[in-house]
Amino acid sequence: METSKVLKERRTIRRFKQTKIKKEDLIQLVDYARVCAYAANIQPLKFAVIDDEKMLDEIFPLTKWAGYLQDGAPKKGEGPVAYIAVFGDRSVKKTFETEAGTAIAAMMYGAWDMGIASCWLGAINREQLLKLFGLSEERYEMLYLLALGYPDQRSKICEMKDDPKYFFDDENILNVPKRALHDILIEI
Repeated sequence: METSKVLKERRTIRRFKQTKIKKEDLIQLVDYARVCAYAANIQPLKFAVIDDEKMLDEIFPLTKWAGYLQDGAPKKGEGPVAYIAVFGDRSVKKTFETEAGTAIAAMMYGAWDMGIASCWLGAINREQLLKLFGLSEERYEMLYLLALGYPDQRSKICEMKDDPKYFFDDENILNVPKRALHDILIEI
C-alpha cells in the first residue's frame, strides 16, 4: 500500500475479528519499531509480543478503552487477538515519550499496511501489568500497549467542528473529527 494511503486511512479500531495474527507478522511489527528514528540513536525501548489467549484475558481488565464513548470497550468476542507491550529500559535511558510515540506509530502504520488494525492504549494499569509480566519496576517502565487484530469495525475521518470527541454515526461507523489543514497550518 502507498505510504500516503496508509497515513490517511489508518484509524484506531476497537473491535476485532477473532482471527489469530501470525507470530511472524507480530515480530515484523516490532522490527518496524526497532528500525525507526530514535533520539541520539539510544534505542531505550523493549517490546513483548503477547498472543496467548489466557494472557490476553488477564491483560484486558487492566485496560480502559474509548473514553469518549459510553460503551467503547470491545465486548466478549471482539477484543484484541494480540498486544505488543512497550517498555522503557531505565538501564539505557530515563525518559521515553518521544521514542515510544515514534515506535508505536511505526507499528500502527506497518500493521495497517498488513491489514491489521490497532488501538494505542495509554489508559492501562501499569503497575499490575508489570507484575503480570514479571518485570522489575526498577529496570522497566510500562509505557503502552498496542492492541491488535483484524478489523471488525469501520472508522473514518470527519471534519472537526468544535468537538474532538469521536462518535458513531447512523451507519455504526466510528467518525473521528480532525481539524482542517488550514486550521493547523501557520504561515510564517
